[in-house]
Amino acid sequence: MPLLWLDVPDEPGHDSLRGYIERNAIALLSNRRRRPLDPPSDGWLGRYCDREKVRTSGLWNSDHVDEEYDPDFLQAMERLAGRVTACV
Repeated sequence: MPLLWLDVPDEPGHDSLRGYIERNAIALLSNRRRRPLDPPSDGWLGRYCDREKVRTSGLWNSDHVDEEYDPDFLQAMERLAGRVTACV
């Protein structure tokens, strides 16, 4: 799985850019109550989690998995990714 580390230059919080990116990325990737576009593997341990939201979202997260994402957040991510100089 590819990983991109974004430098978000603000303090964590609900109204921060960091919070906006986190909420919307989770909402976009969540499979909860949707036909999965990219379902977890059959061996994913989250299938056995006692938290129903984890099992049904395909993410190790319970927050924001029921939300709709704001498509504008992709532009914010693109701007932040454009500032990345190197990925490991």
